[in-house]
Amino acid sequence: MIPWLASVRQKSWTMMLSVVVGVNLIWPGSVGREGLRGWWVEENRQSGDGHWSYVVKKRNVTVSDDWVKMERWVRGGFWIGVSGSLVWWLGLHSGAGWAWMGLLIVSHHTRTVVTRGWAQWQTEVMWAEVTAATEQALRRELEEERAGPQLERPKEIEMKSEADLNSPAAVMGQTLAQVVKDVPVGTNQGLLLFMWMLVSGQLLASRGAIFPGLKRTGLSDAESRRVWTAFAKGRWQIEALLKVWQQQVEEEGVWQEHRLGPYRVKAVDLVGFWRPTLQNCPGQHYKAEAGRALPAIVLGVVTRVGQMGSQRVPLPCLFVRANPDDPSEKQLMLDLLQQVKATLAADELAVLDAGFKLKTILAVGLPRYVVRLADNFTARRNKAADYQGHGPRPQYGQVIRPLARSYNGRFIAATPPDREESWQQKHKDKTITITAQFWDDLVLRQEKPGAANFNVIAIHDPRYKDPLLLATSLELDGQTVRDIYQDRWPVEQLPLAAKQMLGVHRQFVHAPESCQRLPELSLLAGAILTYVAAKFPPIPTGFWDRAPKPTPGRLRRVLEGLSFPPNLPLPARIRRKASQTDHLPKGILAHRRQKRVLQPV
Repeated sequence: MIPWLASVRQKSWTMMLSVVVGVNLIWPGSVGREGLRGWWVEENRQSGDGHWSYVVKKRNVTVSDDWVKMERWVRGGFWIGVSGSLVWWLGLHSGAGWAWMGLLIVSHHTRTVVTRGWAQWQTEVMWAEVTAATEQALRRELEEERAGPQLERPKEIEMKSEADLNSPAAVMGQTLAQVVKDVPVGTNQGLLLFMWMLVSGQLLASRGAIFPGLKRTGLSDAESRRVWTAFAKGRWQIEALLKVWQQQVEEEGVWQEHRLGPYRVKAVDLVGFWRPTLQNCPGQHYKAEAGRALPAIVLGVVTRVGQMGSQRVPLPCLFVRANPDDPSEKQLMLDLLQQVKATLAADELAVLDAGFKLKTILAVGLPRYVVRLADNFTARRNKAADYQGHGPRPQYGQVIRPLARSYNGRFIAATPPDREESWQQKHKDKTITITAQFWDDLVLRQEKPGAANFNVIAIHDPRYKDPLLLATSLELDGQTVRDIYQDRWPVEQLPLAAKQMLGVHRQFVHAPESCQRLPELSLLAGAILTYVAAKFPPIPTGFWDRAPKPTPGRLRRVLEGLSFPPNLPLPARIRRKASQTDHLPKGILAHRRQKRVLQPV
């Protein structure tokens, strides 16, 4: 073999080239149809959410025979040129044996690399064609998916049926639309989608993160930014939304306000949204789990109380922020009570829990109230004590202690009541007797006779270990006072629905205005969710829920994961505002900080 190869070297290079071509023909190594791979976009309709999603799956691309023949001819011609050049160069610069061995090694290696590169190039060509064909066929669906839900109903789309318009999602969408319809155009659309994100419980899945919650409703990136801007920087105030919400509820006529005796109840409370890691948090609020006050955004809340079926439903009418100059809870209570006094109608009665001090209520001059007192509360008679015949005449009244207690192992007896009342009430299968003890015409212990007076009632219920101690400025019977105070409990429903049901107990907003707006809007969203849930029959969570109730948590589970209802008839004002923004700076130029020019003193 070696002598023959040596003799071949003496012949013309054309003979050597023919041998190389023959070897290439015997050893084709073509890529063929199976070597080409591509990606194809397949559509997959997910059940339950009503929207199309597109899943990219790997699939072999079918190549025609013409492509394979063309690839073989081009590859063969390329290898003829490469092999001829190698033979010519090696034949002139090395021996015959080493020339052919090097030719085979280099040829095999080069063939492998170039073949893989050629296959990859063919795959990219096919992928470009597949992408173009896919986008052309699915252009409309892809554009709708990227643009997110459109609130404006196209004219060519028919109206939904009456059953669809009466579904929980449609009723909730229409309710939210009526609340935000008077907000400036453009902002109302963004605020509507933001409140939908709240009531549908998206913050539970995103653990309080705003943008992931907006994305879960089906919004695009641009639409999510627009909605966030409407919430954080839009021209809207919670007072206007509360006023519209009250008018809407009263016009529907389903909610009936409670009237106990001659008075309507206004429940007053403080709600804290804890922010322990927020820098420069303006306030603090007591947290029972921690046993101390933690940094929090604290709001004063005032609600009216009504009935829907067998369920009590709160109707918020006032939210009060902490004073920026003095954000303490003491000052917030003072500001809240002053606003309650200014807005309290002649037939309304303020009901407060033990967090509000009777001293502050009397200092504000709240005309009608019922407030819970501490178990160790003491007061004085509104007249001076009797003169004992020696020493100076008493200037203060007799000390009144409604409940007995022990101090340092010493028992302190309670003061006998001025009068008592008893009534019977059915509880399960038996009848219980409830007793109310009264101490009338009292003043604070540090006050002299003639100061603002009040009455104290101790209600003894055998179902509870400790009696309920209340103070009021009115002359009411014991059963009415007990019912009035129990009617304040719906105000506790608002933070429960906003925090635990909607997931706003975690918050990741840091701008001062956003830190106040998010708690306010979440409390309103919790009230709306509670109201709409009470309008529908109980919706069971599953087969295990055999005695469901119309609670906001069950309605939130129905709305969870749903986008805003498409094609829902909305007020004409709720639309995207076509503003010209070409003249405004974009990107980094829009928020670049400029150095402040100091004016000479």
